[in-house]
Amino acid sequence: MSLFKYILSGTVLCLSLQVQAQIFSKGKDADELYNEAVKETKLNHYQKAIQLSREALEKRPDFVDQQLLLGRLYMLTGNAELARKYVKLVLAKDPMYKDAYLYAINIELGARKYEEAECYVDEGLYHYPSDKELMLKKLGILDAAERFFQGGVYADNLLDKYAGDTSVQRAYTGHYLLAGHYYQQRNNQLLSQENYEKALMLDPDNEEAKAAINSMYVRSGSFTKAIEQVNAALAINPGSYELMMRKLGLLQDMHDYAGAIDQLQQILKRWPADAKARSTETTLRMEAAAWYANTDPFLLYAGIAEKNPGNREALDKVIGMSMSRGAYREALAWINRGLKNNPNDQRLLSLKLDVLESDRKFAEAALLAERLRYNNAGTADQRSRYSALKIASGRDYLAQQQYDLALAEFDKALQTDPRDTTAMDLMANTYINQKDHIHALEVLDKALAVYPNNSRFLLKKSSVLAETGQYDEAADIAAQLLNQHPQDAKYSANLVDLRLTAGRKLMQAEEYDMAAGEFRAVLVQSPDNIEALNYLINLETAIGQSDSALVYADQGLQYYPDNKELLLKKAGILTDMQRYTEANAISYQLMQRYPFTIKYRTAYTDGLIAEGNTYQRNNAPDSALALYRQVLNINRKDSLALQYSINLLNGKQSYDSALAYANQGIRYYPNNESFIQKRAVTLENKKMYAEGALAADSVVKLNGNPVNVDYADYLHSKTMKNQFGMFFLHSSYDYQDTKYNIATLEYRHFFKRGSYAARLNYAGRQQGTGLQGEAELYYTHNPELYSYALATYSNEVVFPRTRLAYSIFKTFKHDIEGELGIRYLNADSSNSISGVASIAKTWKDFWVNFRAYFISDSPEFYTSYNLTTRYYMNRQQDYISFTAGLGTSPDDRSRLIQFPKLAGLLTRSVGAGYQKTFKYRTTAGIFGTWINQKVTNTDFQNQYDIYITLQRKF
Repeated sequence: MSLFKYILSGTVLCLSLQVQAQIFSKGKDADELYNEAVKETKLNHYQKAIQLSREALEKRPDFVDQQLLLGRLYMLTGNAELARKYVKLVLAKDPMYKDAYLYAINIELGARKYEEAECYVDEGLYHYPSDKELMLKKLGILDAAERFFQGGVYADNLLDKYAGDTSVQRAYTGHYLLAGHYYQQRNNQLLSQENYEKALMLDPDNEEAKAAINSMYVRSGSFTKAIEQVNAALAINPGSYELMMRKLGLLQDMHDYAGAIDQLQQILKRWPADAKARSTETTLRMEAAAWYANTDPFLLYAGIAEKNPGNREALDKVIGMSMSRGAYREALAWINRGLKNNPNDQRLLSLKLDVLESDRKFAEAALLAERLRYNNAGTADQRSRYSALKIASGRDYLAQQQYDLALAEFDKALQTDPRDTTAMDLMANTYINQKDHIHALEVLDKALAVYPNNSRFLLKKSSVLAETGQYDEAADIAAQLLNQHPQDAKYSANLVDLRLTAGRKLMQAEEYDMAAGEFRAVLVQSPDNIEALNYLINLETAIGQSDSALVYADQGLQYYPDNKELLLKKAGILTDMQRYTEANAISYQLMQRYPFTIKYRTAYTDGLIAEGNTYQRNNAPDSALALYRQVLNINRKDSLALQYSINLLNGKQSYDSALAYANQGIRYYPNNESFIQKRAVTLENKKMYAEGALAADSVVKLNGNPVNVDYADYLHSKTMKNQFGMFFLHSSYDYQDTKYNIATLEYRHFFKRGSYAARLNYAGRQQGTGLQGEAELYYTHNPELYSYALATYSNEVVFPRTRLAYSIFKTFKHDIEGELGIRYLNADSSNSISGVASIAKTWKDFWVNFRAYFISDSPEFYTSYNLTTRYYMNRQQDYISFTAGLGTSPDDRSRLIQFPKLAGLLTRSVGAGYQKTFKYRTTAGIFGTWINQKVTNTDFQNQYDIYITLQRKF
């Protein structure tokens, strides 16, 4: 007996610890830790994510997604060895995990282990032979390993397979550029040119390839081809500085100096301040001079002027020829030579001024003009020229972003002529370019004080005010301009653009009410402005003002009745307003007009689905199903319509139709977890549990989360029709040393309407061995009515000779269940008959039952009451129970042995228990009860029961 005590105590302790863990454990499971790790990874908190990942793997070592995430985290933190380890673990467990191949390839590429990377990409392509991403990876590996010949063959095949894919086109071009550069570095001009030309076949505008081929033409002396290539490029892009400079260089290499000088003049005309072009001029002319040394008249005159500096005719000729050729620096040099001999020569000084101005050296020219003006009591023309030169000099500084020097020049121009509008305008522009709006406004205000109605200054001030956020003042000025020029569309457009800009910026600042005010003001000025209409439609829709949004949509459609975007927005608004018939009519028209545009077909089907959902919410499933069928007629693969149809058909118990839709969804989306799950649910509804369990297993393979595994276990349990059980009841007393035990074996069989069971009870006593056989039946008559029946017979050594029981249960509204029954007990020549009545109620996870027994043991009559409460957990697989009783009932197994003696005693009892089910198949429970019996007015005795259960389905 002592050994039994220890075993029993250990069992009770283990089960109680399990109960405590179930009730009080609050630790996060592996899925929660994984989700947190993903969030931390997105926030770049890699170390925190690694810690969470390790905790998740401790709880579930075979968590494949978590292992891959940990491999990625180690890759992001530069730990290639650990990254490689976890990615390999994933591939070993799941060779179909595509992302794992991509990570493995990247790890090996980073380590320059190209052969290993190629092994991984080939293995991935074995499982996913047409996967574009993996194929691009393989091309990248071949390029990184400098295996350009194999890469070229692979790139051609890849382009043939995905001819219209832009990512493949970029990879193809990139491969041939890389190969061309590789061969060019190794002086293999033939292969280099061949690869660059292949790149140009797909991307004719590729600058890198064109420049490389042009360079090869030049090195090989093929100037004609090089010129032809550059001219072809200039025909497409005539304003390209780079192409024009390249042509200049080629002409110079060909000694076509006339063409080269002409090309240089074109460049300087476009970019007069370009230092590179200006510096090229002298070198080019010197080369031309050397080339034409024996035939150029300029050189002959220059020779004379060199030998005889006082020869004015030769000097004038050299200066004139230099200026006519655009060689301003040479002309200036000759002028300076002449001024050495005659510093105050007015003609030479005027020529120098002309040369400096022609050479765009406006700062020097302005200083010289100022000198001439002071020396000769400057005329109005000289003052005007001086002011113009200062403005031109300021422009140059402004173009070079030397704002302080530019402002100084404009200021000197204004000192000469305070009313010069150009100087004022450029000074304002200089401040605007520096974002110095305060000084810009000061300059503009001064300008407007002189020219109060100048449209240019007003327009510029309006723009500056808008930049500073002073939209109302800016709009006032724009309105003033419009009033001055009511027929000029430019000012009307300016006011509209200003308010549109203000509205956009207010939207960026999330000032939506103010933004809407600006857009409404635009519509006052321009009722057909589609941009303002679109903004207002979007704003009103965003804040839930569908009525206002519809007004603006209708206003837009008055001006643009066929505008498909406005029609689509109107359909969306009507959908939001649940005016589905009107919305769907518009979407249908758009779909008919543009049958090949997916978004209109999608808008129509989305509208039908939204209308169907409304019918579904309003408990009109037939109308909803009709709409979903319309969607499927348009798009048989529409996943939402399929899923909603399956749900509704299951609700209508049209399981065959629901199953057909589920199979249709699986056909189009073979790896879609949702459709396979719905097939399993539908098969469960059809009570086809074996087929449903197979479908649930497929879901687990796709996503082995605990919910899916649990459902698969549940369906598997439904396929099991038999159950074996073992029960052990131990009773001890404080008024005697004897302890009573009852062991029970049970076999139960489940059938469509219930179950039946056979039990054998065993109890050993000093007076002999007690055996009792039991037969039990649960039978469901209909969804609201079922019966319970029990019959027992024993050898009367320990157990009552006969027990009979029958109850019928009825389910009422609001989860209320009632019971009426009868019990018969024959023990120790005593016969008792009892009536039973109970009522039970369910509140979410709580179940409460109150049962009363009315016992007739002639000539006595007794009553007994029992209250049972259960709290269910884990989808009602497990529960904790609490019981309280008054009196001894004919269903109390532990006291039926002494029932005739105890029936009249005042008995109170309380008990608690816990039952746990593992995978819907194995159920274990432990229950304890304390019974207090009043023997006399002063004497009480206590009984303690421990009841252990174990059941297994098979």
